[in-house]
Amino acid sequence: MDITEVWELCISLMWDASYIKSLDAFLKDNNVNTILDCGGGTGFPCIELKKLGWNISYCDNNKTMIEHFSKKINKLSMNIPTFNTDWRTLSENIPQKFDALLCRGNSLIYVDSWETTNPTLKRENIKRVLREFYQRLNEKGLLYIDIINQKEFNQKYPLIENIGEKIINGKKVKVTWEITHSPKKKRRKCDIILNIEDYKNVTTCYSYLLTQEELSLLMTECGFKNVHNVKIIGENNYTVYVGYK
Repeated sequence: MDITEVWELCISLMWDASYIKSLDAFLKDNNVNTILDCGGGTGFPCIELKKLGWNISYCDNNKTMIEHFSKKINKLSMNIPTFNTDWRTLSENIPQKFDALLCRGNSLIYVDSWETTNPTLKRENIKRVLREFYQRLNEKGLLYIDIINQKEFNQKYPLIENIGEKIINGKKVKVTWEITHSPKKKRRKCDIILNIEDYKNVTTCYSYLLTQEELSLLMTECGFKNVHNVKIIGENNYTVYVGYK
């Protein structure tokens, strides 16, 4: 299975309609009109929000993800502005500004390491991305960003998380995450393990080990105001933070 298939499966197990309903309400409560989904991936929740009538754009820097997303919206006869860009050069490639930027699915910490087996992880690159996010917001606009739960820290590793299971093509597929923290190296390793009867598929992802306190501090240093975490119904995997321009 390629990364798009793996992530689509994870999405189906991690979020449901209650999440979209709560996210929709949150955006309305904040008087949002225009949205940029910064880590669009396979299209969740960008497509779901578009169906609800939101003026939303999509960006990603992975050609496989973009191709997968494009096929989905074409099949739905849906028009969503699509940008292929690195977050670190967002301002160079996306001229317009938005009322809200979404960076979901614990994506930020992979800025240096997506599709890289031996990444060099730099805190400064995360800060650079947050500055770019800030620049793409309208005045009083908001950044919605999520991060790993506090429960992951100070554990006996590998930490095993059972994401769930479902029947696909008559076969039971079970998804498990095995997570390891290396605090001295500031590195997080996550093995996404799919067990399909006698077949086992492992996708390994490395990322910067970013704490919630560190994220809040970096957002403040980049100019965001009123940085705090919010509860979004249906978000049971990550902790959501928002900050305002």
